[in-house]
Amino acid sequence: MAKKVASFADKVAKDARKVVLTCPQCGAPIQIARLVVSKKNEETGNWRYAKKSVKICRCNEKEIYAM
Repeated sequence: MAKKVASFADKVAKDARKVVLTCPQCGAPIQIARLVVSKKNEETGNWRYAKKSVKICRCNEKEIYAM
């Protein structure tokens, strides 16, 4: 069977269900971003990449973007 095509109303309803997180300290909306940090392995000399999701708002954006 073919996959059902979403109508415009379905797409609008899906966007309305998204919850906007706000920071309890500053009240700014929180954005979720993927942080990738490169680290060099001392034993082998190869580079590794550590990935994690972080929540960014006005309180901590300078600390996170400075990494």
